[in-house]
Amino acid sequence: MPADHELAVPDASARLRDFARRHGLFGFWAWWLKELSGLVPAGPRAAVQRRRMRPVLAFDGDRATLWQPLIKDGRLSMVETASIGLSGDPGAVAAEGRAALAQWSGRAPGAPIAGPKLVVSLPQRATLRKTLVLPTAVENDLRQALAYDLDRHTPFKPDEVYFDAAVVHRDNVRGQIRVELVAARRSQVDAAVQQAQSFGATVVAVVPEPPSSVSASRLNLLPHEMRQNGVWWKRWQFWLPIALLAGVALIAVALPVWQKREYVIALNDVASQTFQQAAVSESLRTQLDRQVGDYNFALERKYTYPSTVQILDDVTRLLPDDTWLTQLEIKTNGRGKEAQRDLLIRGESANAGRLVTLLEDSRLFTQAAPRSPTTKIQPGPGEIFDLGAQLKPMPQPTPLPPAIVDKAPVTPAAAAAMATPTAVVAPAESATPPLRSSAPAAQVPPGEKS
Repeated sequence: MPADHELAVPDASARLRDFARRHGLFGFWAWWLKELSGLVPAGPRAAVQRRRMRPVLAFDGDRATLWQPLIKDGRLSMVETASIGLSGDPGAVAAEGRAALAQWSGRAPGAPIAGPKLVVSLPQRATLRKTLVLPTAVENDLRQALAYDLDRHTPFKPDEVYFDAAVVHRDNVRGQIRVELVAARRSQVDAAVQQAQSFGATVVAVVPEPPSSVSASRLNLLPHEMRQNGVWWKRWQFWLPIALLAGVALIAVALPVWQKREYVIALNDVASQTFQQAAVSESLRTQLDRQVGDYNFALERKYTYPSTVQILDDVTRLLPDDTWLTQLEIKTNGRGKEAQRDLLIRGESANAGRLVTLLEDSRLFTQAAPRSPTTKIQPGPGEIFDLGAQLKPMPQPTPLPPAIVDKAPVTPAAAAAMATPTAVVAPAESATPPLRSSAPAAQVPPGEKS
């Protein structure tokens, strides 16, 4: 295939390289890698560089030398490992080359070799170098532009040589680029490649540099149809970083979610236990409130109004000596919280009109009023009266705070004390301690003075 036709159809990788070159991505990538490489220790950095380097088969006259990248004292260098003579019987030369490659690859000399990849190095006298200054506009189609004028830059015809070029300097002010052009006779390149293939090796590049500078070379004289470029998106080197990046991103997203899931599950367990404990506590509280209410019901009824003894004592103190009762009755009107207790008294008095005032001035009675008209006793100065009054509700005693009971062994004396019932609430403070009795309404027999 003619060189001009071969170069007229650039592949996708060439277009990507042109795009990266136009936008300065190569320069940024080189600067970034240089800055990062300074942070990597010398040993791992040399190991990575050795992994990326290929062994070199250098041809010089009638001998070929095999160079291998090795690490010495933490530094990477190319070391000669074998020398192969090219003069003599071709079969013997090929056998010697296979033995050298087998020794380098760690295989037995008679075992089949799976084509180790290497780089062929040409001597300087076998190549032609030239530095050209070209306009920046031809950089995108540099190889095609050089192919048209190759006969002006070299003494050979385009179909007689393999060539390659690389931009070594850019002058943006003048709009020029400096290009290094390297060409070699096709016969010499094909002979070197065929010789390496006869050794059982796979040639990945042909460079016009000595073995020590092969890794830094940007030139490759190997024909394009022999290069193992393949499809870039089918290489593992392309998918491995993407897979690593996707794995890191997946871990960065999934790990916090997983940790939060475990945290939520733990919180749910704690919340469930707390809810159960709260339900038990609420049940105990409800049961305690119900029992306290049941226990205090009688006490509340008892202390809501004055006791019968207090009523009798107060009535005895209020009524004058010229008054006596024929009937005293304490009645409860209504039920529940609306219940009201009334005092009904009937008897005789020298002055029945002042009894209402005496009852109103009492601390136990209110709303005193006659229930029927006063009847004059004939003969005599006395009057028959029938009065009614309401009992004043008394303030409820202050409830006692619940006592903290230690879980100590119960002694017989303590058990006897616990068996004695005690009131949950305390009685109200007053000048006359109330008698806590819930006796029913008392009635004084007629004709008996209180």
